[in-house]
Amino acid sequence: MISVTVARQTTAVAAFIIALGCGYDSTTPYPTPGPGTSVRDGLWTASGINPAILRLEPTQLLSSGSQLPATAISTSSAELSDLNGIAFDIDGTMWVTSVDDSTLIAFPPASLERSGPAPAAVVISSNDGSLSAPRGLAFDKQHRLWVANVANGSIVRFDPAQLRSSGSPVPAVTISGLGKPSALAFDAAGSLWVSDARRNKIASFGEDQLAASGFLAPRVVLSALAASLASPAGIAFDADGNLWVGNIGNQTIVAFSPAQLAASGTFVPHVVLSSNAGSLNIPAGLAFDSDGSLWVMGGAGALEKFPRTALNATGAPAPSVRIGLTGYVLFWSVAFWPTPAVLPLN
Repeated sequence: MISVTVARQTTAVAAFIIALGCGYDSTTPYPTPGPGTSVRDGLWTASGINPAILRLEPTQLLSSGSQLPATAISTSSAELSDLNGIAFDIDGTMWVTSVDDSTLIAFPPASLERSGPAPAAVVISSNDGSLSAPRGLAFDKQHRLWVANVANGSIVRFDPAQLRSSGSPVPAVTISGLGKPSALAFDAAGSLWVSDARRNKIASFGEDQLAASGFLAPRVVLSALAASLASPAGIAFDADGNLWVGNIGNQTIVAFSPAQLAASGTFVPHVVLSSNAGSLNIPAGLAFDSDGSLWVMGGAGALEKFPRTALNATGAPAPSVRIGLTGYVLFWSVAFWPTPAVLPLN
């Protein structure tokens, strides 16, 4: 139970947040963007305790320390009080899952330009289990939005026309029979990969399998070898086609090479990154930047950067940057805007 585990570990922190009142304060000045930077550029995430959608601007990602988010957006359109997934559409619209009320919400670019309360422009509600504790999100090359439902073990697809207005649309595609699908990512070929935290597996569906609903057999299944997959959470592809996986169960990040992703099996990961002096604490969200550095969002609020040079071999590298997000706890997902052009889709 990932949510329960994270919540227990952060109870004391949450108590301090409430006692100190260090959440979003509309009177607190936020950092101004650097020259040539949009007020939407940077790294985005969402917190479940003191629920908010948060942005760190690019200059805040350069050095370690505690940071007050450059943008903090609250909303009454969804609870956002659990582990929330985020993803950007091609036009800069941010989509966010809300687990506890099984809701999917969208904020257009203009809504992301300032801190404070903001209603979602689109609110998608569940239709007979179409959204069932939704968590992971990913867009495919056709700009269709895929959602992982952890409660009923399904992945659903919403097409662009279904995302233009609020409602309870029936998904265009529903893939059933998964254990606990937690995070989604597309590779360069258009295959959809999913982490299954219940079965300790990573599965993929070929692009040709994504047109029809049903109980589908994955094209490829990566199974755990010893502790190679331990409550796998966030997944992300790098520019070379390696698939990186955050293991909440043993505080590691592992990578599988393109050759290992070609067929089902039980493999020793190509690279294993282990904790160093408390790093990789609940490695829930993964994202690569345009330089090839891996950013890891820890469930308790630590954001860590591992440069490309630290990703070439197994070891316990220290993060080159470690940032604490002041006043916010309980994180799952992370995403960059603009999305790095050299990478497969998120």
